[in-house]
Amino acid sequence: MKQKKSILCGKNGWLLPVVMFLLFLSFPLHGEQEWKKRNKSYDPMIERISAEYGLKATFIQALIWQESRFKARATGSVGEIGLMQVRMSTVRDWAKAHKRRVPSKRMVYNTELNLRIGIWRIDQALKNWEGYPEQVLLALCEYNAGRTAVLRSLAHYDGDVGKMLRYSKSGKYAREVASTFETLVRQGIPKKIASLQ
Repeated sequence: MKQKKSILCGKNGWLLPVVMFLLFLSFPLHGEQEWKKRNKSYDPMIERISAEYGLKATFIQALIWQESRFKARATGSVGEIGLMQVRMSTVRDWAKAHKRRVPSKRMVYNTELNLRIGIWRIDQALKNWEGYPEQVLLALCEYNAGRTAVLRSLAHYDGDVGKMLRYSKSGKYAREVASTFETLVRQGIPKKIASLQ
């Protein structure tokens, strides 16, 4: 599998440190305490499935934290399902890509299936933005809002990715996931943010 590089820094390498510092200041202490209390029984499964896609488990954990706070039975405001808050449209895309029957909504609450679909989805989003300096943040925006919404948002900001990431709702979401990942990095899991994959 081709090694992808993480591209969380702006043109001169300043974007990620500034965003992380600002988000660090806003990360409440109770968030870190909540993290320590999360359901750790999912960790081996997250590590195994993440590795299948060449992604760091810690990146996926940060994504799950933002999506559901590790609540496997979570249901989103527009019907998102489980740990990774996948939508049924994503489930259908996953089933088509893997030449499988579309699982029922009830089946998608199964932790392993939910992880497989969600991790596949973020991997697809990362591939969609390959070559962009802000690849990871754009992929997170896509995971959150969908590709069409991200493209619309980019058009709204005249193609200025930096503005889109600063001012859009999905940009805020992406920065929050990156901040959680950075918090985990500071705690030593893993040692570097140089690559999320």
